Formats: sequence, C-alpha cells, structure tokens
Amino acid sequence: MKIAIDCRYLGKSGIGRVTEGILDSLDLTANEYWLIGRPAALNKYEGAHIVEDDSDPYSVKGLFSFPKQLNELCDAVLIPNFLIPFGIRLPVYAVMHDLAFLDVKETTKGALDRLIKRTLLKRCMKRAKEISCVSAFTKQRCEHYYGKLAAKCFVNYNGLSESVIAYARTHAPAEKADEIVFVGNVKPHKGLKTLLAAFARLGGETRLRIIGEKEHFLTGLDLDESAYHNVEFTGRLTDGELLPAIARAKYLVLPSVYEGFGLPPLEALLLGTQPIVSDIPVFREVYQGLPVVYFRGEEGLLEALRRHPAPVDCREEVLSRYSYRQCAETLLEHMGV
Repeated sequence: MKIAIDCRYLGKSGIGRVTEGILDSLDLTANEYWLIGRPAALNKYEGAHIVEDDSDPYSVKGLFSFPKQLNELCDAVLIPNFLIPFGIRLPVYAVMHDLAFLDVKETTKGALDRLIKRTLLKRCMKRAKEISCVSAFTKQRCEHYYGKLAAKCFVNYNGLSESVIAYARTHAPAEKADEIVFVGNVKPHKGLKTLLAAFARLGGETRLRIIGEKEHFLTGLDLDESAYHNVEFTGRLTDGELLPAIARAKYLVLPSVYEGFGLPPLEALLLGTQPIVSDIPVFREVYQGLPVVYFRGEEGLLEALRRHPAPVDCREEVLSRYSYRQCAETLLEHMGV
C-alpha cells in the first residue's frame, strides 16, 4: 500500500511526539511511504520518500499546502490531528487527541477562533474515513458532539517514544532530588494555577521546574509573587535534558482539568518517578492500576505533595499496555493493510 503521512508536526510537543512514535514503529519496507515535512527531521527514515513542506500545519498556508501529486501517487493519507489540509482527494485517516476546543472554552482565543476550530473539527469528522482516538474518553466526546459521525472512531492508545524507552533501559535509576516537575504545553486547561498555588504553601526547599514553552506562562494567573519562590521556568528542553529531569524528580505533577490522554505521567512511570495527577476521567482510564496519586483541588494537591513518594517499578506493565508499535499496527489494520 502507498501511504502519505503529514509529518509537519515533528518537533512540536504533544502531537509531534505522537507522530514520531508512530513513524519510529513503522516497517518502512512493508509499505511505500511518502513523508511530508522538513527533510532535516525526516532523513533518518530510510526507504521512505520525503516530500518537502516546511509550512506550519496550524497556519492558513499549512491548510492549503498539501502536495497535490500525492493524490496520484498514494492510496491513503494519515493526518495525526484533526486539521485535514484542503486539496486531498485520498481516503483520510485522522488522529483525534481531544476536543478541548469544544469542552474548554478558555483554550480558544475568542468567538471567531472557536467558530473556526469547531468548523475544522466537524470537517474532520465528516471528511475522514476513520478516526483514531487516543482514549475511550476522547471517543466518548466525539460521540457526544457528533452522534452517528462518531461511528468511524476507534480507540487507539498512545505509546512511549523510542528515546524514552532507550533512556530507561540504559540508565540506572536516578538518585532523587528535592524537585517536582511539570511537563507540557502551558494552556488554561493544564491546571498550572492550582499547581503554583499549592506549591506556594508547601514550604521548605523543594524546587518546582515547569518545563514547556515559556511564552505567556503567567497569563491569567492571579497569584502572589511568593508563589514563584523556588520555581524555575525552563522553557522547552531537549530529550537529553528532559528525561534526566523527569528521572531525578521525586514527583511529576500533571494538574490538568482536561486531557485527551496525558503522556508525561506515562513517561515518568517508565523512568521511575511517581506521577501526581488530577482526578479526571481520562487519567482514571489511562492510569488504572498503575502507581499514580490522584488529587482534587488545591488542598488535595498540597496533601499529595507533602507525602513521601512511593517506589515505582512498573516498566514492563507500562510497555505491555502502551506501545507505539501496537498503535501503528492498529492504524494500518484500519487502513486495510
């Protein structure tokens, strides 16, 4: 089968890591692949055809830049998001990560932005032949908003990237530092206000490292300046910096009020660090039976932060439950390969 894949998300957090995980798990000799994106990010995938496109997939230009020649060369296209470029005449297989734009109004920039995103989400639901949902929660939200259109949705969990697995297998358990880490995009639904408020009341010499894009970190956070004592805003880190930071932390905290999957706690478990996560349905689904600590509200998070972390030794269980190889195989099965 001849398959095109939109790889322009590589290098971006979240969807970029999912895209990389799928690509790394494909047998590039079993099918013929056309990878769309920046050659510098794709040259390592030997055996695949590289179709250069450095446009931002989130931009207007990116929505209209699909290489038209692929309509004649390929049998299908995989889009790792709901943003399906215009001009595609092939069967489209999309990945739905979440419906935060519909469920959490604060994730959009106003009425016009919400209207555009709602329109593009509905277009994805109509245009895609099948849609891979990263959790049962995301599939349920598709069913809630789109009814019969959601019959084309199926659950297909994320996995762990090869870089994280390799690091876990080649490094001894790290000596724990008196540090807490948050990893992720800084958006309103990520719960940073709750984390900073709870941390301000923790006291002591524990450090909090907030790892992610630094711009607009504090937008909308009405907190006293004392909240930022012993807090480091790192900006984005490379894997070589990020993975040791997670491994030596005593906790990774993800205080989101909404997620489609929530990958950083899974990476923390593999690296021997206990996650503290908000008590929301998707985390109960994804982390069922794994050694995570759930909390509700600022008081609950403060109580969790004051506990001594439990030892984490669940690598094999995590790898057996969440695998990008299985994710990629499921995608290909739905494509009819």
